[in-house]
Amino acid sequence: MRPQPYKWRVRMAKVMIKCPDTGKLVFTGVFGDKTLLESMQIKKNKMARCSACGKEHLWQKEQAVLQD
Repeated sequence: MRPQPYKWRVRMAKVMIKCPDTGKLVFTGVFGDKTLLESMQIKKNKMARCSACGKEHLWQKEQAVLQD
């Protein structure tokens, strides 16, 4: 009998920002963890389309929160 391959999953959280128009938390389209968020080198990120207001927003990692 062959040994089973080691299986594991990394649970990544959704990176969320607050919509500047509605104040609602919206998903940026990025998954990550605290380490990834802190190590991001990009100054500003562009959200494809805000699910709360339909506009595009620029966001910085300092504005982001993680949601499981």
